[in-house]
Amino acid sequence: MNLKDARDLYYFYSGKTSDLVRQLGLAGIAVIWLFKYDAQGVPKVPEALALPLILIVLGLALDLLQYAVATSIWGVFQRQKEKSSDGKKDPDFLAPKQFNWPTVAFFTTKAIAIIAAYVYLLLYLAATVL
Repeated sequence: MNLKDARDLYYFYSGKTSDLVRQLGLAGIAVIWLFKYDAQGVPKVPEALALPLILIVLGLALDLLQYAVATSIWGVFQRQKEKSSDGKKDPDFLAPKQFNWPTVAFFTTKAIAIIAAYVYLLLYLAATVL
């Protein structure tokens, strides 16, 4: 194994994690919606499911932010390097490590939010169904 192999595995697994976060987020919202009830003609979600719903929405918002922030950071950096390339077609350069810190933070936090939401959702289902 070399550095490229390790990087490729990181990209593969982080991409899969992001896909699963999105799928679990949407599925969690669907499960919560199954427990809605009408209160004076208005759909309501049980109070015990409010926190998992908030965590799911937070996780999905963080997913969007992860990619939006990465797009902005790398787009601006790429454009700066393109302007300063002195006519070279594809110059080599190093990128600052800190560029990835915001996206890693969003990535980690979104996964934690979805995991926490599912813990609360499973506890609710266990108490309600069992």
